[in-house]
Amino acid sequence: MEALKEILAVNIPASVAVIGLVLYFFGMAIVFITSPIKNAESFSVKPVDNAGKTEIRVYYGGISFALGAFLLYLTIALKTPVYSLVGGLFFSTTVLVTRTVFLFVDKGWKCPYTKLAIPAESLFVVALWVCFILSKTMY
Repeated sequence: MEALKEILAVNIPASVAVIGLVLYFFGMAIVFITSPIKNAESFSVKPVDNAGKTEIRVYYGGISFALGAFLLYLTIALKTPVYSLVGGLFFSTTVLVTRTVFLFVDKGWKCPYTKLAIPAESLFVVALWVCFILSKTMY
């Protein structure tokens, strides 16, 4: 635990961002593994059978857990949170850009989930970019 504290002290803005990313991904994993149908429906996703329920657990839950664990591993292995932050930026920015583009292609801008996802993801991505810029200018 002490070693992790030392690693996180190397670059505070990057550490804050990585902690946020790891908590986000682990939280998503728990939510989708424990209650896949309820949570997927709030994302406008509905399985057609039990295999679909499993896919929600696997792709929304399992992959979220894997991403969080990988970012944590990368931080510990490289003894800096900066590379994990960059990975999180690639992921989050790509999701936001893809969602925004296909929001217009699929005409999904009136959907309740979209009205929540776009502002929330935008704020999250902006916060990550601010942490990245601070991590480069302060350290």
